[in-house]
Amino acid sequence: MRLMQILRIQPLDPLMIRDGRPFDMTPGIKAHSLSDVSPSVLAGTIRTVLGKYSKDVNPIINGDRNIYRQLSSKKSKVVVRGPLYEKDGEIFYPVPQDVGFYHSTENKKLGVDIRRPVQLLEGEGFYGIGTNGLYENLLWLPMSKQVHKETSEAPAYMSATLMHQWLLDELSQEDWGRELKRWSEKQNGSHFIEKFPREERVHTAIDHTTYTAEDQKLFSTESIILPDGMSMLVAVDVSQSNIDWPRDLSLVHSLGGKRRLAHFSADNHETSAYWKCPESILNAVKEKTYIRMVLATPAYFSKGWLPGGFNEELVYENAWESGVNLRLLFACIPRWQPVSGWRYGEIPEDHSKENSAQKNEKTGREKPVRRLVPAGSVYFFEVTKGNAEDLVKLKWLASVSDENRRKSAFDHEDGFGLALWGVWEPSK
Repeated sequence: MRLMQILRIQPLDPLMIRDGRPFDMTPGIKAHSLSDVSPSVLAGTIRTVLGKYSKDVNPIINGDRNIYRQLSSKKSKVVVRGPLYEKDGEIFYPVPQDVGFYHSTENKKLGVDIRRPVQLLEGEGFYGIGTNGLYENLLWLPMSKQVHKETSEAPAYMSATLMHQWLLDELSQEDWGRELKRWSEKQNGSHFIEKFPREERVHTAIDHTTYTAEDQKLFSTESIILPDGMSMLVAVDVSQSNIDWPRDLSLVHSLGGKRRLAHFSADNHETSAYWKCPESILNAVKEKTYIRMVLATPAYFSKGWLPGGFNEELVYENAWESGVNLRLLFACIPRWQPVSGWRYGEIPEDHSKENSAQKNEKTGREKPVRRLVPAGSVYFFEVTKGNAEDLVKLKWLASVSDENRRKSAFDHEDGFGLALWGVWEPSK
């Protein structure tokens, strides 16, 4: 039985979560931030925090830089699931891509497009995913009830209450319109949250020999600001690790770039229910033919946008070892999301010629940029064998990411590809 512990992270500063764009000593350069907190940033920080309480490794006492290599080993590789954003006792998920937002040309109100694929008739064709017509005879036709130009003035996150209704396919356009009106009028109890605002700061480089500002070396950094009262929840699997779980954990620790601070604390067991699938959804998917998967966090797939288990016929047998066979009918996916990072420790030998000074310092190097499927992406499936309930029980808010063959990233362990599941019916 897995032992899951819940951590609550409350940011105390704006968070700098850098994207993969270069950031060097060029005067006037700007460090850009992602739109939300990357799972790998939280996972790495949490392992460092837990490492301070380990029996074998205590970086506060011995100051050993080998802590980074030891924490990355299998012995202390804890599995992290998150983050989930919580505000006022409610979880908020990224808005799924099977709904679009637009401003009505008549009354300027915010409206929605509900997207559902429709099956092609015999003799019809669809252009597919690439210029070569890939999967043109397998994927269904994208269809929405309205055709409008999307607006950027739309919510980015929706409450778990509303998300569960959407996964049950119980929200009509009128329901969406009513909730969007409450949000646009800033009424209390709104089920939506806008994109996290960004803060930009200008800094000056410091001469480390004199500790004074260097002339003509200004640079700027960009950070995201979580709404007041919002915190992040993370579930940590400590059943297979050798780290003693700090029952009374409560400390301030850096998170993200520029050592911005956040408060880490052990949370109560009530929030553990957030990681369990609601009974209403389990009952809805039972023996259901059509189900859909919504990504709550970005996912890595070995075939780019397509999970690695699907064959050339877009069929996944024994999907995610659940005993269920799936056929992919369509997917709503925005532009790929770049995720990078920094690797601490000694530079590998094959990189020694790139920067010998950096190798001597043994400070590490940047990780390669990877293309992930963004959170909110939606996959439409047909169940061809088995009971969908078995799959949903196994993979509700669990990772569906593929294994990285190079093991330069640990997407399963870091919380990438957490999935939500629901039902749908083909459009007629």
